[in-house]
Amino acid sequence: MGRHSGYIAMFSTLASRDVDVCLIPEVKFVLEGPNGLFAYLEKLLHQKGHAVIVVAEGAGEELLDQSQMTRDASGNVKSQDVGLWLKDQILNHFKTTKEDMTLKYIDPTYMIRTVAANASDNLYCGVLGQNAVHGAFAGLRYVYRTRGFDANLLLNRS
Repeated sequence: MGRHSGYIAMFSTLASRDVDVCLIPEVKFVLEGPNGLFAYLEKLLHQKGHAVIVVAEGAGEELLDQSQMTRDASGNVKSQDVGLWLKDQILNHFKTTKEDMTLKYIDPTYMIRTVAANASDNLYCGVLGQNAVHGAFAGLRYVYRTRGFDANLLLNRS
């Protein structure tokens, strides 16, 4: 998990079952065109009357102005706020199409980070960490493990 991983956004989306679009850094997307986000949102709004979008940190960074990228004290690239940028892009698109819509933007960054971990979270993280160390010592790379059922995908052994 990190700022270039959509793990939290994707699993939150799967858990909620109310989300229509989940944008994560691992999967590139386009805004315009017949297979773009705007076309899909128009379709959803006509069919359902609403759409819920989850945007993971780092999703769509390649669409942003690269000249505005800055670095932190450690030299890491600071992520731009893709959510606010995307909100503006969606509003601008629907203004040009003259479709009536309202957009609500919620930034849960601090809501998520300020929730105390419970005993189940602590136990689960401990098990994941222990298994990661065992896998590393066994020479495994790219191991994917899901919660709820035991499914492992071994992509590479070094």
